[in-house]
Amino acid sequence: MKHLTAIGALILVSCTGSVEDGKNPTGDPGGMEQPGPGPGIETLDPAKAPFAVKQGTPELVPFKVRVRRIASALNVQPNHPMFAEMWANAVQLGDYDHANGALPDGLWIGSRIALWMDALKPVCASTEMKTLYPNLPGDMNALIRNAWGRLPAAEDVADLTTPITESGVDAATAYESTCMAVFSAAEFVYR
Repeated sequence: MKHLTAIGALILVSCTGSVEDGKNPTGDPGGMEQPGPGPGIETLDPAKAPFAVKQGTPELVPFKVRVRRIASALNVQPNHPMFAEMWANAVQLGDYDHANGALPDGLWIGSRIALWMDALKPVCASTEMKTLYPNLPGDMNALIRNAWGRLPAAEDVADLTTPITESGVDAATAYESTCMAVFSAAEFVYR
């Protein structure tokens, strides 16, 4: 019985909120005010950004992701023969080969850009490319939507087509240039 009285007193005190001297610790007679941190407890600073945004050089999308994006835009598999030159130069294009000590390289440097352009030539000349996008730069909106994953803004199209159309090149060169521009634009190669 002695223990039941102590338990009953604890339950009664916990129900009323009385802790010391019969005073409510929140200062609110109805007990509805939310208590702040107690004495000696510091409040936390507001949450910071969940990730850091890199300043400076943008990071290159991994090689295999770039190849898969092109393959997806052309409705082919990444092991299609049109990608043979890309796969043959995978490490030079930023891929990794841990077995041979080659780490991934996310820099988009001049030699890599030139090699990427050379590797894009068979892709841009492929039957699959010409079947899906027979009229470049005219079909550029569809190609950009499939390659970049979004509809292009008018300024995107103008930025890509103006230099090509103003250069006065023939239709075949304009086609290849448009294909290369879409698959090597910052929107496509950077994350």
